[in-house]
Amino acid sequence: MRVRVLGALLLLIAVPFAARAAAVLSGEYKLPATLDSEVSTDLKTEEWAVVWRPAAAGRYPLLVFLHGNHGTCGHFDATHGVRIDDSTDYTFDGTCPDGYVVTPNHRGYDYLAKAMAAQGYVVVSVNANRGINGASGGDGDWGLNLTRGRLVLRHLQYLAQWNAQGGAPQSLGFDLKDQLDFSQVGLMGHSRGGEGMRAAVAQYGDNGSPWPARIGKVNFRALFEIGPVDGQSNRVLDNTGLAWNVLLPGCDGDVSDLEGMMPYDRGLQITTERKKLNKSTIEVFGANHNFYNTEWQVTDTTGCEGETPLFGFYKGSKTQRLTARGTLVPFFLAHVGRHARPQKAQIFDPSYPLPARLTSVTAYARGFTPSPRASGNFIVDNFDKATGTSSESVPDQSQGLNQYSHGSASFSDDVTQRAAAVSWSQKGGFLQTNATASGTAADISGYSALEFRVALRCSGTLCSLPSDPTGDVDFSIALADKDGDLSAPVTLKSLAAIYRPVGAGGTNTIFASVRVPLAAFAGFDPSKFHGVRFSFDKTQSASVYFADVRFTVTPAGPGGLSGIAFTGLAARRAGAAIAMAGTGRITAIRRGASAVEVQVAADQRFPVTDAFPRLAIGAQRFDHARIERSGALTFVLAPQAFAAARNGETVSLGIGAQRWTLGKLVK
Repeated sequence: MRVRVLGALLLLIAVPFAARAAAVLSGEYKLPATLDSEVSTDLKTEEWAVVWRPAAAGRYPLLVFLHGNHGTCGHFDATHGVRIDDSTDYTFDGTCPDGYVVTPNHRGYDYLAKAMAAQGYVVVSVNANRGINGASGGDGDWGLNLTRGRLVLRHLQYLAQWNAQGGAPQSLGFDLKDQLDFSQVGLMGHSRGGEGMRAAVAQYGDNGSPWPARIGKVNFRALFEIGPVDGQSNRVLDNTGLAWNVLLPGCDGDVSDLEGMMPYDRGLQITTERKKLNKSTIEVFGANHNFYNTEWQVTDTTGCEGETPLFGFYKGSKTQRLTARGTLVPFFLAHVGRHARPQKAQIFDPSYPLPARLTSVTAYARGFTPSPRASGNFIVDNFDKATGTSSESVPDQSQGLNQYSHGSASFSDDVTQRAAAVSWSQKGGFLQTNATASGTAADISGYSALEFRVALRCSGTLCSLPSDPTGDVDFSIALADKDGDLSAPVTLKSLAAIYRPVGAGGTNTIFASVRVPLAAFAGFDPSKFHGVRFSFDKTQSASVYFADVRFTVTPAGPGGLSGIAFTGLAARRAGAAIAMAGTGRITAIRRGASAVEVQVAADQRFPVTDAFPRLAIGAQRFDHARIERSGALTFVLAPQAFAAARNGETVSLGIGAQRWTLGKLVK
């Protein structure tokens, strides 16, 4: 039923997600906008959020959600039946133009918040419209994600006050006194909200931070990110100290390079965490960026290569939302709460089958490590030494390969991510990465599973043919002992399906993890371990990357394909990348002594996105544009860079997978 209390909307509903589902309440608070120098010194911000909670009184774990960068005012398009969010006036003035309404960006996750409240959590979804969304970044905070983090901390300060003393705004419709457990806090961030949540954790934990005194003790337990950005500030924001997962939309047309993978890549190299904390990635084939937020009603891309989209152009995607709900809910049940159920995290471990509620929708690629800390792993090879030498500083072995080389994974934005590039054109070759010198052994009896990462690169006709539901590459894995004898082999396809690269703006090569129980290597004496052999005896020709070969003390499951029919994958087909495109123009060039400003515009406003706009003049690239109130973009160039640009060079603009041609440069 629907009830109004003190002018606010208070919902009392039953959410049939699971047997434990309980009735929930919902209300909003919105404090007056102020120039809060602890959040932003440039524009007024405000504390505005929707709160979902169980109807029954109690002390509940707290989840905080944060949306990404988007327009703050929209107008209704009667032709398509959607709201078009193409104004940022609310960002600056707190008002919208005539015929426009304020975009409730924070309400786009109600479908997730309801489900978590029904499971016994209080969920606060923060609105970052005023002073942040669509505003231009400053020095060192180009995407305003450090600012977003401070906004979240200010919300936590108020929530802690209302939890300790009462006094929550009447508009909320219920009291929060003694309702929140700050020892059990989880976070969710979408797009810039993902890096914003990492910024909140980092700034709370900084030496000399004022926030612990303001809020009190907060134990941040876990962070779930959806299509996040990375590197939009002068700080490296990692996932250290948190159970962490990133959902990567395979057809993301905004953050189209899937840079949200980078915190995982970096996290594997941070081996000093005190606690055992899972880190994971899950790529959802066919998902776009926008439709994980129900308020974002226009797609960010019209298709992608090698995938069947889960979305149309307008009105969101219920099918796509199922993939968020089916992963976010078990993630928080596993990691947040005094009665957390860690076994729920098996959904992210590729050595366990995915449930049918997910596989009936689409296909996935999973990355997972139980913990990167040194005490839980024996690293065989991170490929961080010269080609032919393992991380244990002993020679590797290879035979019958067209290519074998160590280096940075060329597809990764994180230059510290090392990999071995391997290719073959006929069956029979192998790569053996060794942990000990020839004739010597290491005892791996204390470990339970082999873990490695593999990514398939496009080559030949691979990316133009329909994908194989059982995987697009296969090879054998065996353990070698000090005498040169091999265990019984295990085939890749018996463990996992590794698919060719896909993506909205082209192809995105993504590492998937493979985890193998040590017991699967029949006939092997673990006290005589020497190396891991990858034998290329199944697929006739292929090109792959290997990374992060290690043993882990955490057991692996029975194999990620066990009992799964992959009904959603059967419909998958090859398709061309279709990036939305348009035309625009240079509207002004303003020369100054220290900078040259180049302003560009189009007939329709450029979208407010999470990826930075990028201006191309010939071979030069410029980003970090200023967003004008008119919807135009102003790029600031160094005078020497502008001087190097030549009259008549082609000018274009890219935002994620979208492209605009801007004509020729006339200086």
